Amino acid sequence: MTVSANIYNPATGQITGHVEASASTIAANVTPERGLFVGALADTATHYIASDPLRIEARPTITPPATTQDTGWVYDLSLLPVGSAVTVRNEVGDELVIMNLSEPLTLVDAGVYALAVAPPFPWVGFDAEVEVSDA
Repeated sequence: MTVSANIYNPATGQITGHVEASASTIAANVTPERGLFVGALADTATHYIASDPLRIEARPTITPPATTQDTGWVYDLSLLPVGSAVTVRNEVGDELVIMNLSEPLTLVDAGVYALAVAPPFPWVGFDAEVEVSDA
């Protein structure tokens, strides 16, 4: 009998692929570095394998800010998951990567900014454009 399974990293829960094989083949390939979760196949981009109990879970997401903001807009970086990287790029192409999330990000000049948040797994970040206009 052929069964479907999600291949995942037991340390993080990150799904790395899928396999269809016999139950005995799947069981023989479980290792400390490679877990196999039999059952419904999950999307690797939006789900992960959570433990205790073992189950498929949706990856938590970070909500992007509204696309238009007034000058002086403040984005509270301390609310982001620890280990996140925030990249801000202005219209000229100047780019700043922020790793210290203890200070807020304040955009004081009008313009269009590319804002990207790359959080650690299992979080899902975002890439967004924020237009800051004079109030």
